Amino acid sequence: MGNMSYCRFKNTSMDLGDCLDAIERGEIHDLVDYEYEGIEDILDYCEAILEYREDLEKACDESRRKD
Repeated sequence: MGNMSYCRFKNTSMDLGDCLDAIERGEIHDLVDYEYEGIEDILDYCEAILEYREDLEKACDESRRKD
């Protein structure tokens, strides 16, 4: 099930934080094949997202100025 549009980025950031914690604890060995496929997908998505980094940072800055 996908994330609801109003919370997709927050939910995904929390999930990525959980993945980072697992990586830092060395929990990347002896995974099942689909988990390694997931790691590869995450790396591809992160690389693609970083292409939008300036736009994303600008949007975040603009949002903070509204508050």
